[in-house]
Amino acid sequence: MKKQSPQASKKRTAKAPQSRGKQRPKKKPKGKRLPWLRFLLKWLVLLGVVASIPFALWVWWLDSQVVARFEGQKWQVPAEVYSAPTVLRDGSPWRKEDLESLLEDVGYRFGRNSQNVGWAARSASKVSAHLRPFTDHDGYHPQSRRIFSFENGLLRISGLNGERYETAVLEPQKIGYLYSGNTESRDILSYEQIPESLINILIATEDRDFFDHIGISFTGIARAAMVNMTSGARRQGGSTLTQQLIKNMYLTSERTYTRKLTEVIMALLLERHYSKEAILTAYVNEVYLAQEGNSALHGFAAASQFFFARPLNELNIDEQALLVGMVKGPSLYNPRRNPERSKQRRNVVLDLLYQQGRLSSQSVAVLKKQPIRLASKTKRKTIFGDYLDLVAMQLEKDFSSAELATENLRIYTGLDVRAQKAAIDVMHAQVAQLEHQDSSLKGLQGAMVVTDRRTGQVRAIVGSSDDYYSGFNRSLAAVRPIGSLVKPSIYLAAIASGRYSWWDRVQDEPKQFKVGNTLWEPQNYGRTSHGTVPLYLALAKSYNLATIDLANQLGFDRVGDTLRQLGVKRPFTMYPSVALGSIELSPFEVARLYQPIASTGASSELGVVLSVMDQSGKILKRFDRKTDVPFTDASLAVTLAGMTKVPQIGTAKASQAVFPSLRFAAKTGTTNDQRDSWFVAITDEYSSTVWLGKDENVPMSITGSSGAQRVWINFAKQLPQGSLPRALPTGARYFTVANDTFELAAERCDDKIELPFIRGTEPRSSTSCLWPF
Repeated sequence: MKKQSPQASKKRTAKAPQSRGKQRPKKKPKGKRLPWLRFLLKWLVLLGVVASIPFALWVWWLDSQVVARFEGQKWQVPAEVYSAPTVLRDGSPWRKEDLESLLEDVGYRFGRNSQNVGWAARSASKVSAHLRPFTDHDGYHPQSRRIFSFENGLLRISGLNGERYETAVLEPQKIGYLYSGNTESRDILSYEQIPESLINILIATEDRDFFDHIGISFTGIARAAMVNMTSGARRQGGSTLTQQLIKNMYLTSERTYTRKLTEVIMALLLERHYSKEAILTAYVNEVYLAQEGNSALHGFAAASQFFFARPLNELNIDEQALLVGMVKGPSLYNPRRNPERSKQRRNVVLDLLYQQGRLSSQSVAVLKKQPIRLASKTKRKTIFGDYLDLVAMQLEKDFSSAELATENLRIYTGLDVRAQKAAIDVMHAQVAQLEHQDSSLKGLQGAMVVTDRRTGQVRAIVGSSDDYYSGFNRSLAAVRPIGSLVKPSIYLAAIASGRYSWWDRVQDEPKQFKVGNTLWEPQNYGRTSHGTVPLYLALAKSYNLATIDLANQLGFDRVGDTLRQLGVKRPFTMYPSVALGSIELSPFEVARLYQPIASTGASSELGVVLSVMDQSGKILKRFDRKTDVPFTDASLAVTLAGMTKVPQIGTAKASQAVFPSLRFAAKTGTTNDQRDSWFVAITDEYSSTVWLGKDENVPMSITGSSGAQRVWINFAKQLPQGSLPRALPTGARYFTVANDTFELAAERCDDKIELPFIRGTEPRSSTSCLWPF
């Protein structure tokens, strides 16, 4: 056999596969397959990283916005202004219907019993109430259940076991806000203050997966899509409560994909940072539910007070369901505007509660039959606008307008809601009656200031006789001559000097005084003089000539000093005519002038705000009353006791005729040409100042007796008041004196009078009034 060469062997080897079929192509090396694809992927990743940087920065910025708003001051809430607590005192004058009306005004519900807080019950002669707990600047006041009965017009307070109580206290009422341009109303609740029933209703209606999702709910979106597809309309949304909160707190209402993406991302971020409880609390306080005038009403707590005049935790299930139903369309389902539609929406919410097993079918059927009982629509500015003016005036010295408008301060005042309503009602009614009786009085205006006799706290203030709050507060801005209201201060100066007593005589005779280049000749109101008269009669009858004689004896400068010591801060020149009331003061300033006398030295200034607290309950400022009165308690008490002769025998006899058993002090005042009608009355609880006049400052047909006095008479009818105590402080005492001689009179004496004296000024001798035979 012939030996083959290596080359030939290689050729055969190469050709051999061809004999077995077609040869498969060789694979290319892995690293060299489509190099352009690797290049494209690399750049796509690079571009993705670069493009994600702005997105990451945007998400980071959104995260900072979420945290800053949620951890900072979420809402700019204006300062809330509260009345004083209503203190019911055992033995004080009350009518059963007045207490019932007051309880209804502050949102108590009357039912079969008063077992639950916020409920009351009544019988023919009694009222029982489960009084709410509250916290104010004086601390925590626990709930209490009390029974009120009325014996001879006096209040009796007892417990369920019959134990007698001296007092019972109703919580302060919110009387309004100091808006300062703010357009939102909101009452802030903590999570613990939110009723569990409201949480259940809200979750069942708006977001049943709230406690399970991460800010967005895929099951909720799917459920909404299914409902909308099967119904052929958009009946349900897929937004969670977290998304709704984001939309309300951070975003606008525009409908764009960008806004929706922002909402979703911010919802995820919010859930990452905060608990479900914190988010739910913010939602309950933020959600928009109604419009109150120019102010948007946010939060369920504010809506509860606006629609039902009760705290949120006292609402029934059907009432809470009504409020939750309004979330879907606050205007569409507003029960004041659309009561039937609102009721239908409420029933839909109740059905949802049944479908989710939260209510039984029987309960739902009962709740659906309940009518919508809304509170009467209050006009806070109408009732309390004048008082809010006074609050703002006092606080502007200590707080900026920005603080009052945004920091949710709580301002506690001395306002007596019962007195405020009575003052407004009688002012409107009496002015209307006077105008009806005399057409020349058309356009008559009025103002009234009511203070606590002892503390000087302003309990009520009326700045106009108009039916609605006008913005012009005449109790502060109507500066007019005060006429005979100046006289008690002159008699005080005489009593305090120790040289005079109420029995001492002055001359009620014509006199002339040279003032500059003119001759001033005062006259009595009736143009007649009365000769020699005692001081008590001169004041009671308001004799001008007798008073000017006393002022002249004291010295007119001393009279001016007395006015300043009693609190007159307005500059004035002490002419003799000032002693007859030519000095011009506002009703508020007149009330301050009388306060030291009314309180017998217990208070010298008028108080409006008691304290200011922040939203955490910290007291920022207290306003303490001043008691620096430069007169002794004895001299002030003797002056006040002497003023009780004005209704007994003087110019205020019409008041005493209406209240024959009431012991009170009073003073009428009428200025030249009867341009102003004034009246001051002081009872055990209140010191009241009333002014009537025209803004044009023209003569009228009424005096202090026939005008302003009638306003107070009706005020005292509507707000029953107690008698001034007879007791006098140390250094003063009552003595019965013979009218014709300065001697202590025996019981058998006929011509005698009981008068208060500073000790040491009383008669030293006595008479038995026996005939000398």
